[in-house]
Amino acid sequence: MTDLYLMPALTEPTSAAATDDFVATLAGLAPNGPVAALRAFRADATRYTQGSHDALFSHEVADLTLRERLYAAWYAALLSRSERTAQAYRERLLALDAQAGNEADATGLLLDSIAQHRTAPGGTVGTLINADPRLAAILVHTEALALHPADTGKSALAQLQAAGLTTGAIVALAQLVAFVTYQVRVVAALRALEAQA
Repeated sequence: MTDLYLMPALTEPTSAAATDDFVATLAGLAPNGPVAALRAFRADATRYTQGSHDALFSHEVADLTLRERLYAAWYAALLSRSERTAQAYRERLLALDAQAGNEADATGLLLDSIAQHRTAPGGTVGTLINADPRLAAILVHTEALALHPADTGKSALAQLQAAGLTTGAIVALAQLVAFVTYQVRVVAALRALEAQA
């Protein structure tokens, strides 16, 4: 699985976040508990998972901004019905907007609107994002990858290219959505183990 995340478009992270264990944080694992001890036996899997996370969310991913990646990660987690993981990516997105001097309140309102739309019949998430056709295309494709991967053929790729995404950005987006859906499953399994420990 980790080979998928070592594509040339992704580079080694340079942030201090590389030493964190995001999955353990999301799962709420006790640092010295039995589940943490169990994970120590699979240290390579933990390291590769965190390494993939760090690479996908480094500032150096070609042609796909960190903001776009956080939107896609939030939406993939939301569609995977992982409120905790979605909330973590939402908080990072809002913090990034605030740091950049963007309107975090407007971003929060858009996220709320998309979350409500997710349960509404018909339509597409793209209709909610009129001002940013590129972000709309990213989220429409995230939804397709997460829920209907068979619908992500040539026409879907052509729509992403028409919105200005390069081949590298499209590859990075596909990797990111695949990783987040994997991350959600790992967190759910660890939370279940932690609850029984």
